[in-house]
Amino acid sequence: MKKHLLLYICLLMALLVCGCGKDKDKEKDKETATTTAPIFNMEQFAPQTDPAEENAARMDEDGFFLANDYVKTMGDTINVRVEPNTEANIYILLGPDEVLRRSGYNDEWTRVIIDGDSFYIYSDFVVKTTTPVGAEDDFTMATPGDATGKVIVIDPGNQKNVNANLEEIGPGSEETKQCASAGFVGTKYGSREYELNLEFAQILKSELELRGYVVHLTREIDDVNISNQARAQMANDASADAFIRIQMNYSTNKDLTGAMAVCMTKDSVYNGHLYEQSHALSTRLLQGIVEEVGVVNNGIYETDQMTTINWSIVPVSIIKIGYLSNEGEEELLMSYDYQNQIATGIANGIDYYFGK
Repeated sequence: MKKHLLLYICLLMALLVCGCGKDKDKEKDKETATTTAPIFNMEQFAPQTDPAEENAARMDEDGFFLANDYVKTMGDTINVRVEPNTEANIYILLGPDEVLRRSGYNDEWTRVIIDGDSFYIYSDFVVKTTTPVGAEDDFTMATPGDATGKVIVIDPGNQKNVNANLEEIGPGSEETKQCASAGFVGTKYGSREYELNLEFAQILKSELELRGYVVHLTREIDDVNISNQARAQMANDASADAFIRIQMNYSTNKDLTGAMAVCMTKDSVYNGHLYEQSHALSTRLLQGIVEEVGVVNNGIYETDQMTTINWSIVPVSIIKIGYLSNEGEEELLMSYDYQNQIATGIANGIDYYFGK
């Protein structure tokens, strides 16, 4: 009997000890939950990036992988800082479910665009989202508008794959040119024109869509094989209200900087009837860029030697954003903030063209 009583007492004490341990663990969790900012699993809530995409991503001079997408805030109160460190000043406090444009990221911080400038959020507190920024968002770079459904086709000039085949430079012409090239290579950093053209085009597309335009890109990746004639045909098939080709410039004069536009001549045998509209589009695009960024205005170059222009049956302009032959300008052209400024300028120019 004593033996059974002793066994019963030991069992009871063991149960009491286990219960106390659980109560202590619960109390610890409760204390942590009430004294720590919302706890998120980094792997679950940090912006998700495909490994192959991350490996191919370009890193800027600040150690951030370049991005052009959206993230949503997670948590009750989010600190948005002016620099990527916890000691930096707080620019603004955000609540949950705020959708922001992301311009870069690293292992700890996410760089976002608010009021046209770059700020930083600890990456634990944002998650990548495909939800577009709505008109109710107070923290977007651009102000959404109503462009009455105007269709804009943007051609990111050049491509990764050189196509040395020849095509007619215009309808009925006996003169031919190479179908597509890879474009220029930067003097200092070796940046590839075809890559930069696409980066600018993608940012511009997002900007224009926020303003209410219907936007199509002739290409969305670098690894394509689309001739210049075919690109113009895409704009024609879309019945575009404006066809804009994005390109860089290059010169043996390393001091040249600034933007230039290209359109057909007034007497073009291919589409001279579009001269007034195309010249006005070119003028407005340059105006928008110069006003927004303050670059040198190199004017409008009129020529009938551009295949993309000659095959267009809609108002068309080639906008050459800057010189890869100039070291300082090449560095600017690789900067995401500068790309956003240029895109805003071009979008403003399109607004001017349509009388907005």
